[in-house]
Amino acid sequence: MATTLPPTSKSLTFLAPASPPHVISTPLAPPAASELVVKVHAAAINPVDIQLYNSGLLGWLAGKKEKGIGRDYSGTVVAVGASVKGWKEGDEVFGLITRPTGEGTISEYVHPVVGKDPLAKKPTCWTHELAAAVPLVVLTAFSCLDWLPADKKKNGFGRVVVAGASGGVGMWCVQLAKKLYNCHVTGICSAKNADFVREMGADEVVDYTSEFVGQALLEGLPAGRQYDLYIDCVGGTEIFEDLYTLLHPNAAYVTIVGDKTRRTAMGGPLTYLTNPAQVLRFIKGLIWGPRYANILLYAKSELLEQVAGLAERGEAEVVVQEVVKGVLEDGSDAWKKIYDFMEGGRVRGKIVAAIE
Repeated sequence: MATTLPPTSKSLTFLAPASPPHVISTPLAPPAASELVVKVHAAAINPVDIQLYNSGLLGWLAGKKEKGIGRDYSGTVVAVGASVKGWKEGDEVFGLITRPTGEGTISEYVHPVVGKDPLAKKPTCWTHELAAAVPLVVLTAFSCLDWLPADKKKNGFGRVVVAGASGGVGMWCVQLAKKLYNCHVTGICSAKNADFVREMGADEVVDYTSEFVGQALLEGLPAGRQYDLYIDCVGGTEIFEDLYTLLHPNAAYVTIVGDKTRRTAMGGPLTYLTNPAQVLRFIKGLIWGPRYANILLYAKSELLEQVAGLAERGEAEVVVQEVVKGVLEDGSDAWKKIYDFMEGGRVRGKIVAAIE
C-alpha cells in the first residue's frame, strides 16, 4: 500500500546572498515519473554550500527566488515515480542533489531524479548521519584520483600528495588512493591532525604549520623519483615555485579550489575566470606537462555504490566532527553554528545537520 505523503515539507532557504536563512513550508509534490520522494534524516554541509550562500552571482541568477541549502543527504524512500525501476518505498538511500537555484537537502523531503542525481542504497553499517557525509566529497575524490597517470591507475605504486588531507575531500583522497590504487600517499595537514591522517592511510605526513611544504616534499622523494599526482584541497599558490621539481611531465596537479584562499568565495573551475594564471598553467600543462586542472566531482551513482561496497567490507571510514540538531526549528541558532564551523576552516571530516 502506497504511503500517504504529508501535504507540506519544511526547508531551510535564503533569498539574498548572505541573508539570514529562514525555514519555509511548501506543498510537497508527489514524485514525477522519474523521481523518488525521500524523507531526509540527515544532510551534510560542504564548503560549496557556504560559497553559494555568499555568492553574488547566484543571487543575480536566481533573483528573489527562495534558494535551498545543502547538497548531500541520507534518508528513506517514501514514494516512487511511475517510471522508476529498482527502488521501492522503505529503501534507505544516500545521495547528492545539485540545484543551486532550487531545492536544497536541509529539508524534510527531497525529490532525486533517478538516473540523473547520484544515489545508492545506504550501507547498513552507516547511520544516516555518516551516510549523508559521503556523497559530494567522495565523488570529488574519485574525480581527483582519475588524474593519476594511466600506468599508475592500472598497476599501482603511484606517489600522491594530498594537501588538506584531514578535510572532507582530502580524507577520501587518502583512503581511495590506498584502497583502489595502492599508492604511496603523503598527506599535508596540521600537527594536531597528523595521527588522524595516518589512520586514514597516509604513509607520510607533512605539517604545514612547522615545515616548508615544498622543501619537505622534495626531501621525501626517493632518488630519481617524482610525484605522480598532487591534489590541492585548500587553495593558494605557494607550492608552484617547487611544482616542476616535484612533479614529472606526465604527472598532474589538480585543485578543487583554485588559487583563491578565502573560504567564502566560490572555488572550482569558475576561478579560471578570476585568476588568469590558472588558464596559463592549464595550457602549459597540456603542451609540456605536468597537467593542471581545476576540477568538479563525478556525478555517478555507480561510484557511490562502489564506496558502499567498501563500507560493507569495513574498508572505508567516515568521520563526522559534529552533528547539529534543530536546523529546521524556527528561532534555532543551528545554522549559525554550522556556518561558524565551516567559516573557521578547521573541520576534521564533515559537519552534518540532523533533520528531525
